[in-house]
This record gives sequence, C-alpha cells and structure tokens, in this order.
Amino acid sequence: MNEMPVVDAEAGTLLPKISASKVQVFYGETHAIKDVDLKIADRTVTAFIGPSGCGKSTFLRCLNRMNDTIDICRVRGDIRIDGEDIYDPKVDPVQLRAKVGMVFQKPNPFPKSIYDNIAYGPRIHGLSRSKGDLDEIVANSLQKAASTRRSRTGSTSRERACPAASNSGCASRAPLR
Repeated sequence: MNEMPVVDAEAGTLLPKISASKVQVFYGETHAIKDVDLKIADRTVTAFIGPSGCGKSTFLRCLNRMNDTIDICRVRGDIRIDGEDIYDPKVDPVQLRAKVGMVFQKPNPFPKSIYDNIAYGPRIHGLSRSKGDLDEIVANSLQKAASTRRSRTGSTSRERACPAASNSGCASRAPLR
C-alpha cells in the first residue's frame, strides 16, 4: 500500500484513502451486504452506525480481507485503498492485514490455534528470528494475559479465569496449537 496521498493523474485531485463500489457479501446463499458504495478521505474519522446484524462488521472485515478466512463467504465489487484493488490476486492478504488493522468489540480470532493467533502479529512484522523467539513471545503474552485476568478477578480459579471451563472447557474451543 502506498504511504503518500494518491493523485488521480487525469483530474489532478486526491483519490480517497478507501473507496468501495458495488460491494456485495454473501455467506453461502445469504446475501449479507448489497451494493455498498462509499469513499473515505485520508485522515478522517468515519463511523458506521446501524442496528445489530446490519453488516457493519462484515463490511469492515472486507477492508482487510478477514472474510477470506470464512469458507462460505464471497465478496464481490471493488474495494481500493490508496487506489489499489485490495482483492487483486497480486495483493498478499497477510501484508494487507499488517497495514489495515482491526480492533473489534469482542475477540475476533482467526480460525487457528491460540498460539497461531498470538504469533500472527510478531510473525508478519518480523519480530522473531526463530521459532524459539516466537515461542517466547507467545508464552510471555499468555502469562501477561493470565496475570492481568487474575488481578482483575482476584482469583486464580479455573472457573473465574475461564468461565466456559465449567461448560466443556475452553481448551476444546480454542486449541493452543
């Protein structure tokens, strides 16, 4: 992705930072988003406001191709960041996600193990030189998360640290490796 503002050579005007045209999203046969068109200028704040289930998060997931991780999801239309088609086969979704980060209200992990979800950021940003370095980063992250959780709950019990543990266990839902 370009870091400098992109100028339309013909018109001599700044292109939007993000543009979407006729974006449609399908989950299997369900048509979740229909014909979204928008332009977002660089260095602006934009809010997507609407009722639960109207497609706000689904559209946001299109901007860094997180929908690619959902087997039954299909995205159609044109989405550009700095004038570049982010769905062009030449665009590496991993590199795109390194530049287009998402913060969601609830955890939104990739359909991978806990280890792979924690290791994802350090791996794509080259923060580890070896598997051992990555293992250490993951272990430290898990220890910090557990410590933070204990300090908030005042307990080390498995049920308080992981409420789902009493209901068939967290490990079965989110494998460490």
